[in-house]
Amino acid sequence: MYVVCNEHLEDAIEEFVDVYEQPPDIYELDKVSFTDWASPSTCDFCDRHPKYLVV
Repeated sequence: MYVVCNEHLEDAIEEFVDVYEQPPDIYELDKVSFTDWASPSTCDFCDRHPKYLVV
């Protein structure tokens, strides 16, 4: 699972495919919510605000 900004979306997709050998599901963070999970405040690859959840 990756939480990423626009700039690092492709990097997260590539890493996900390398690890899991299948394409990920991609969600916009502002359009999904989970009861037991709060989105991190920064991208997994940099200090920018994340926009996407890659799972």
